Amino acid sequence: MKIGVISDTHLAVAANDFPTALIEQLKKVDLIIHAGDHCEEKYLNKLKLINEVKTVAGNSDSYYLRQKLKEKLTFKAAGQKISIIHGHQFRGSNILQGLNYTFNDSDIIIFGHTHCPFNKRFSDKLFFNPGSPTDKRLEKNYSFGIIEIGETIKAEIKILKEES
Repeated sequence: MKIGVISDTHLAVAANDFPTALIEQLKKVDLIIHAGDHCEEKYLNKLKLINEVKTVAGNSDSYYLRQKLKEKLTFKAAGQKISIIHGHQFRGSNILQGLNYTFNDSDIIIFGHTHCPFNKRFSDKLFFNPGSPTDKRLEKNYSFGIIEIGETIKAEIKILKEES
């Protein structure tokens, strides 16, 4: 199973739409995960036209969208327990500890909020933050992630070239 992972798109605020290169990559996956901060529902609906989407609310999402989405979500895919949370619920440098405690029986934990790509294994879990494809803030690059689940779990941060 191939999963496209995005977060912190902040559309209608940081950008007007998803980058074309990102959409092309998301058309090649089996599932899209968005770890919150869509900002407006119309952009979530655009993703749903491409593929199935699993998502959570972020702290910058519209009031209406936050009412419709959960703060955290756990589900099974390809035999792995995957949990998603935006990440604003945790403060400071203890975010991994908070994530590990909150999702102690998950195999893959996906989060956002920081706009900083993160791809590491701790305590037999994958902790994965795709960064942002549209609002890099202090990061050098726009990014998203691909997680492939087969006999093993392969996770990769993908860099998006800026569109001219």
